[in-house]
Amino acid sequence: MRRLRTAVLLLSALAGPASAAFQTDAGVNGAQFLKIGAGARALGMGEAMTASAEGPEAMYWNPGGLAAARGLELSYTRAELPASVHHDYAALALPVNWSGGVFGFAFTRLSQGAIEQIDNVGQSRGSFAPHSEAFSFGYARAFTEEDALTKDRGYFRDSWNLPGAARRFEDEEEREPWTGSFRAGAALKVVSETLGSRTAATATGDGGVVYRPSTRPALALAWAFRNAGGKLRFIGQSEPLPFELSLAAAHDWEPERGHVVTAIEAVAPLHARPYAKLGAEWDRAVSRGMRAIGRVGFHGRSVPDLGVLSGLTVGAGVRVGGFSFDLAFQPLGQLGEAFRLGLGWKFGRKS
Repeated sequence: MRRLRTAVLLLSALAGPASAAFQTDAGVNGAQFLKIGAGARALGMGEAMTASAEGPEAMYWNPGGLAAARGLELSYTRAELPASVHHDYAALALPVNWSGGVFGFAFTRLSQGAIEQIDNVGQSRGSFAPHSEAFSFGYARAFTEEDALTKDRGYFRDSWNLPGAARRFEDEEEREPWTGSFRAGAALKVVSETLGSRTAATATGDGGVVYRPSTRPALALAWAFRNAGGKLRFIGQSEPLPFELSLAAAHDWEPERGHVVTAIEAVAPLHARPYAKLGAEWDRAVSRGMRAIGRVGFHGRSVPDLGVLSGLTVGAGVRVGGFSFDLAFQPLGQLGEAFRLGLGWKFGRKS
């Protein structure tokens, strides 16, 4: 039973800040495994991914990022957590020409080793292995300034009026300050949890948008929601899923050597305190077709329970052609450490 208690504490710490029991959504919401996260790249960057996730891993963080896929992309992540808890995430992104966008599928599973079952008089009644799963199916599409949705701007081409500003456009090359490219997506998710002989299941939804201004395309502004709707019920009262909103920004930098991404994010869970995330990633070519990557991040989700050090994350990776290999590490104070290993493949990509 000690291992079960440790696993419950672990999920509570990962799921949200809890300086007092009534201030966290653990115990209020079901399916806490939905907040563990996905991807070794994400953990290395402090999970500040709402504005920077692209391809398969965007199925978890922001379905709008799916639209960045240019060919079939696959991703798999294995996370080893304290108390013999294992977290697996597998996803794919597939552009389909006739749809004008990208379809995505993701599978998440949280599992644990066998736990002894004890009755109310202290007798052993065998063992059970609790596990949870989520299946997601999503679609995303990119919209640019050349799309039909943004072509008809004749009214704004003549003039635009904002508080304290009014002028005419001097030539066709000028752009309204609100134009740019959008990536929008949504996903339907089926969630299931099994505890002993009982199983509960429900459906929920995720969605989000990524916007890059035409005047500053290196900047990405994003908004996403996760786990909207759905309740799990085992025996008594139904428990809602851990709904949360994220607002984020990321910026691509091109120094003389390599490439840098910085990201910042604010998360507002429905039944817990808001918290922030920060992340950075830098990569550079080390040989022809091969790039080395380093990452560092910080998020405040576990800090109230486990201390400031638990918010620090680090990661590293390598890219060879379309193949990627990533590792990430997070200290969890008295609970131990968390590790994630990620593999990815972008078919048809040479770099």
